[in-house]
Amino acid sequence: MKNKHLLHTLSGSTLLETITASVIFMIIFVLAMDTLTRLMVYDNEDADYLLIETDLNKCRRQICMNDVTPDEDIHEYEWGRIDVKISTYKENIYQIEMIATTNKQHRQIRFHFLKANE
Repeated sequence: MKNKHLLHTLSGSTLLETITASVIFMIIFVLAMDTLTRLMVYDNEDADYLLIETDLNKCRRQICMNDVTPDEDIHEYEWGRIDVKISTYKENIYQIEMIATTNKQHRQIRFHFLKANE
């Protein structure tokens, strides 16, 4: 008789313990993710990467909208500059190399792509 009573008690308490443990793990996970996000932001000394990516995409879209010819160009921004070098890859296909250089840390982000004139 005691074994049946013990068995019923364990299954109910096991479910309650599982739910409690799940809630505790979720709270710890949320706190860890928040801490990790803050560490990644504060560890990054040059916080202009989002702005740099936006300016690189704007420059790329501007290049893609027009026909290109082999050329070199420099675009100046508050955070630094983007050097654009266009060279011939194959007939009517050009290789574009974009190098973003920051003023603060002199770090570089490079972006390469091909474009065909229509």
